[in-house]
Amino acid sequence: MVDKYRQFYELAGKLYPEDRLTYSSLSGIMRKKWVLKKISQLPPGNLLDCGCNIGRLSAGWKKGMVIGIDIAYSLLEKGKKIFPDINFIQGDLRRLEFLKENSIDNAIAIEVLEHLDRVDDFFKGILRILKPGGRILITTPSYSGKRPVMTRIGILKSYGIRQGVEGEYYLHTAYKPEELKELVVRTGFQIDEWGSFEFETRGWVKPFTLINRIYESIAGRFFPCSLLNIFFVESLNRIELDTFYILDTIGLSRLVKAFFKDGRRSYVIAKKPELK
Repeated sequence: MVDKYRQFYELAGKLYPEDRLTYSSLSGIMRKKWVLKKISQLPPGNLLDCGCNIGRLSAGWKKGMVIGIDIAYSLLEKGKKIFPDINFIQGDLRRLEFLKENSIDNAIAIEVLEHLDRVDDFFKGILRILKPGGRILITTPSYSGKRPVMTRIGILKSYGIRQGVEGEYYLHTAYKPEELKELVVRTGFQIDEWGSFEFETRGWVKPFTLINRIYESIAGRFFPCSLLNIFFVESLNRIELDTFYILDTIGLSRLVKAFFKDGRRSYVIAKKPELK
């Protein structure tokens, strides 16, 4: 039986330059800065990067060995050329039996959980392989209103990806901070810290979001696979980033935090209970 989940992410890893596009966008730049600060606060020991892509976020870890796991072998090949010191393993985060029990000091899962169709299996696996007292940092998109579940492949078509996990759709959901916390506690973890971040992109980016949605609607109907779509998305990201830098000079970050309770991303830092 063909695993459409694995098949989709292997092709996406081969054709879609997610790392470059993500970390050249405003949201990606803000997220990377926040995540690297949190990672630096983790205690010494090895670090497991779950859904590592090419390993960019864990490459700077100097407190122990780095292990990167991703389902897409094509991404690991790229990552090994750029970050040769990372120990890359092709693996399915829904099935972590290939890692030894009580072997991991620290783990991160950055913008990964929203793609998993068996979240409980992931958490049970992580709880098993973490050492007592071992910690995990998890981030996901948050949401307001109706929770998203399946997303159209959209721009991926312009990179040659014509099939999702289910027709033209793939799993890309989101979790509010309290929902993420509940998932972690339910599995048996203890919470160190939880909440939201990326306030900088709240509110003022809505016009850009609206423009993008209108364009996606038109492109999806008339030219879904055109290279013009790539040019449009990258140009809009650049304009959004430049606009932020201009607005930030007048204190945008402080202003949005005063108006919004939650950021656009949820996070939790949890640890496996110590042995009694």
